[in-house]
Amino acid sequence: MRRFLSSLLLFIFLPLLAGAQSDPDRQSPKEEPQQQTQSTSSEARPKSRPRIGVALEGGGALGLAHIGVLQWFEEHQIPVDYIAGTSMGGLVAGLYASGKSPSELQALVEAQSWDTIIGGDIPYEDLSFRRKEDLTAYPNSIHLGLKHGLSLPSGLNTGHLITLLIDRETLPYSEVTTFDELPIPFRCVATDLVSGKEIIFHDGQLAEALRATMSIPAIFSPVRDGEKVYVDGGLVGNLPTDVVRQMGADVVIGVHLEVAPAKASEITSLVSVLGRSIDVVVRDNEIRGLAGADLVVKVDLHEFNSMDYEKSETIIGIGKNAASEKTTVLTPYSLDDSAWREYLERRDARKRTHVAVPQYVRVEGVDQEAQTNIERFLKPLVGKPVNTKSLDHLLTRLAGIGKFSRVGYRMERINGQDGLIFTVHEKDYAPPILQLGFEVDGSELGDVNFTQAARFTFMDVAGYRSEWRVDALFGNTYGLQTELYKPWTAISKWFLAPRAGASETSFKIYNRNNPRADYRLRRASIGADVGYGFSRFTEVRAGYEFGYLDAALRLGTPEFLSVSGRTGNARLRFLTDHTDDPVIPRRGYRVETNFRIFDHYPNALESFPALDTRFGYFRPITKPASLFVIGEGGSTFGRGESGVPLYFLGGPLRLSAYGLNELFGDQYYLLHAGYLHDILTLPPFVGKKVYAIGMYEFGKMYGIPTETKFPNDVAAGVLAETAVGPLFVGGSLGDSGHRKLFFQLGRVF
Repeated sequence: MRRFLSSLLLFIFLPLLAGAQSDPDRQSPKEEPQQQTQSTSSEARPKSRPRIGVALEGGGALGLAHIGVLQWFEEHQIPVDYIAGTSMGGLVAGLYASGKSPSELQALVEAQSWDTIIGGDIPYEDLSFRRKEDLTAYPNSIHLGLKHGLSLPSGLNTGHLITLLIDRETLPYSEVTTFDELPIPFRCVATDLVSGKEIIFHDGQLAEALRATMSIPAIFSPVRDGEKVYVDGGLVGNLPTDVVRQMGADVVIGVHLEVAPAKASEITSLVSVLGRSIDVVVRDNEIRGLAGADLVVKVDLHEFNSMDYEKSETIIGIGKNAASEKTTVLTPYSLDDSAWREYLERRDARKRTHVAVPQYVRVEGVDQEAQTNIERFLKPLVGKPVNTKSLDHLLTRLAGIGKFSRVGYRMERINGQDGLIFTVHEKDYAPPILQLGFEVDGSELGDVNFTQAARFTFMDVAGYRSEWRVDALFGNTYGLQTELYKPWTAISKWFLAPRAGASETSFKIYNRNNPRADYRLRRASIGADVGYGFSRFTEVRAGYEFGYLDAALRLGTPEFLSVSGRTGNARLRFLTDHTDDPVIPRRGYRVETNFRIFDHYPNALESFPALDTRFGYFRPITKPASLFVIGEGGSTFGRGESGVPLYFLGGPLRLSAYGLNELFGDQYYLLHAGYLHDILTLPPFVGKKVYAIGMYEFGKMYGIPTETKFPNDVAAGVLAETAVGPLFVGGSLGDSGHRKLFFQLGRVF
């Protein structure tokens, strides 16, 4: 693959590549004799003219140029009798071979959210409620597996979304026995990591073949078939002109994607040296592919890279222009109107568009208990026409549970009945799952605090759908928390959640930028909730918790009493989350409300209630820009005369210009409204977006003297959604001379 991808591959695959270059042997997935393949294909084609085969090269987004080349071929009535490809070239070739026109392919490409597909994350809206809680608490993409010891996933992207795209577009061809049955005979190339050999797919499941050919190592998880592990064919055969020749083509046209030449001045770092090294290896097999072509259409893509999916229209146009530049040598292969109509009729006669109504569903790839429950979940699909859009949402929600890497589907017909078959791929490295989190708090630039956290999640430990969650924290806060989530039955929305925890943290209070007090807070608690999950968006739970609180002044002037004693409270919590992102939402709303009755609290003379709520509303106004309003408040209704206040204000996004925890008490409100503007897109796997942010904040803490009756400020900065968490760098100017510069790595909204 090109430049951006290549540096990720060299350390892992250089031995494989070297072996593949010296070993020209190939395998087909089922070892079909080449002679048989040729004769089958030849019988389907007329012999009164040269049979034309086209080979399409891999190259990520650059491979979209193939659509433009094919479009020019059709406009000039040049038939394609055989087609083969690798990686993105394989995907374009496979979909074209299945009967899609170039204009349909272009529309399909432009309708996709390629950032999401390549990034690989399940859309936040489709995650289960538990997985949303995980991403809210740990807003990054650092997930490790503990299934076979500590291990990384086999790819940064499980491939679920690209699997759904391929399954959706190839569903009518679920039951083809050989790729010669497609409107255009087709082959694609993958690499078997076990044997180190080039694999030519000629039959089997078309969708799996397309998924295998574009499984970029370290980016997409490989496709596994027994003892074979398939990854991108570009490692050993990026331009498969010889494959097209073996299919029976008399004239082989290769489409080559030309990228910018390397510059010595750019090869200076370890990453650039590794990247260029693998470019050289892939380039070598491309040269062999070029040598096997009778004609070559060279597409000049010097100004683009393999991740430029958002420039698809331009890249497709460049592909069409490149074919046009070969008019002189390509025109002799154009058919007259009569022969072209005959060619189209023969091709269209093999096209399949009908998808039968499923009379049953069947799930494969999981144990019996999971199969039974998933089939119950999918049973409403029986007897109804297949709606692929709804089906994609349903399967994405299934993947959003967190146990499965991807879910695919196909049709089958057995004993006169049509069935919808779902293949569920469990994660091969998890569960258990380890999530890592980092929080760097630069609320006060002269006193930066760091906390590292880890969440361990064990699934099905107390029955199907149960989860045991353990959180460990180190740094400014030391702590251990655990919760067991146990649904009453395998399909129940009711659940029981016993929990316990203990922590010790340094709690600091500033007046503007001046430190006033440093407390050491120690907490311990144990409790249990009974809850009901309405949907993947909303949950309510109620329970009781008792424990211990110790607050001791270590340095500075006492701001509240040092206390220690028992705590106890009954709690009712309601949470609904309809936002589109756990870190930086652009659309939707989120509401959380907690009502507690404390029967024990240090220095409290009697029981007292406490109600706090927080809401956020986010709305896009243009493609790069959105507005948000976030409000919160809390109150003990005048009865919270305790040693340690319940509520604090001051610090980034909590009256940003004020000192950390400068305002405290037992009743408050806070509101801020702001504007987000997308200014930069980060490379996939590095992060998502970088935003400019500006906001106005105002609030009030009751019961304490302040320099102003209306604390307020304006804040602005840059907010980046990185792979290790959101990074916010900014400053604020407030009333009464309050001003501050700050930064934070960790949760923002």
